[in-house]
Amino acid sequence: MLKAGGSGRPTRRVRPDGFATVPTRADIHSKGGASVNDVNGPKAARDDGDGRDFELDTTSVVRVPVNNGPISDIDISPDGRRLIATNYGRNMVSIIDAHSCRVSSTIAGLPEPFAVAMSSADANYAYVSTATAAYDAIEVIDIVTNWRIATHRLAHSVSDLTVSPNGRYVYASRNAVRGADVTVLDTTTGELEVIDLAAAPDTTTECVRSSPDGRRLYVGMNGPASGSVAVVETRTRSDARRVGGRSRLVGVIDVGLPLRDVALSNDGGTAYVASCDPVAGAVLDMVDTRANRIIGTHKITEITGPLTRMTLSRDGARAYAVSDDHITVLSTHKQEVVGEVKVSKHPSCVVESPDGCHLYVADFSGIVTAARIAPPAAAQSCSDDADTDLLVAGWLPELPHWEPALT
Repeated sequence: MLKAGGSGRPTRRVRPDGFATVPTRADIHSKGGASVNDVNGPKAARDDGDGRDFELDTTSVVRVPVNNGPISDIDISPDGRRLIATNYGRNMVSIIDAHSCRVSSTIAGLPEPFAVAMSSADANYAYVSTATAAYDAIEVIDIVTNWRIATHRLAHSVSDLTVSPNGRYVYASRNAVRGADVTVLDTTTGELEVIDLAAAPDTTTECVRSSPDGRRLYVGMNGPASGSVAVVETRTRSDARRVGGRSRLVGVIDVGLPLRDVALSNDGGTAYVASCDPVAGAVLDMVDTRANRIIGTHKITEITGPLTRMTLSRDGARAYAVSDDHITVLSTHKQEVVGEVKVSKHPSCVVESPDGCHLYVADFSGIVTAARIAPPAAAQSCSDDADTDLLVAGWLPELPHWEPALT
């Protein structure tokens, strides 16, 4: 949908199958049951680097019918207790109890909520991007009390959000008719800073990621000819030269293909860049963030449709690549496919629990599917005893309240 008011902002994408109207980060405001055999897809090649194949525990797959329309983004609180899903078509944010797998509350009156981000340092607050004809905004939501506690209005179109590791700053990648930038929101003072990235028309941001130490941002961008990753040095650097200074652009890494998403390793030393076009297909580039150069490229032939999103597992060993009808799981060690997730016909986004034991897949039909990750891919802390405790605690409540997961 083109925003009113003569802004000239690009339109949102309509799915080619007519299934749902989808806002993609590439178009500015961007950012589905199954049989038991379909849940994990065909058997994938084994990754000899870590000796693990990825599968879900098919006995644990359940669906949470949010019933508020397509879900454009999802995140989980750092304590693993709550999932936050944005329902842009219904102007709502849904909060899901991750243990009982039920919608615990909805927050209405948020115009076209799209991106959501939380800090690993604070389990109480979620930051959600919203859009109106006049302006976009960052909404601050207390997910414990279910109150919208602040609104920070922004110019231009917000494409994505991320939060610094300490929760002090929220970064919003933005697009305008004449270029792209990142806005920095100081959550303690409400002050805003703008980091200019590109002044060329038709250059847009796709996503923004913060390094684990908060010192750098990696902003996925697309131009008329190719994609790139902009590297920004933040003012949170601990060395004496940068304390209290302004954030600044320090480098650009050309990717070549249209960029879809960026994910960072736990140590921040490697950036995984997902790109895709109709001719070349889906491609994963590995970037050495210390040298700011591509050190490896892998074509993902198993993905035949458009690649739209990507995120890493909590231990950084796997990449979850979201495409039109399934999620492809790759080993980040060898960039080989180690599994597939087919719990949804039209997945939109995916997130792993903080303990690495569960996977949550949201889709364009408004359903969140939850499942345990089967050993040996699951984290070592995900023991049988722990699963039993979850069952007793109500992670799998009485089945009649859910839609059947395996039909």
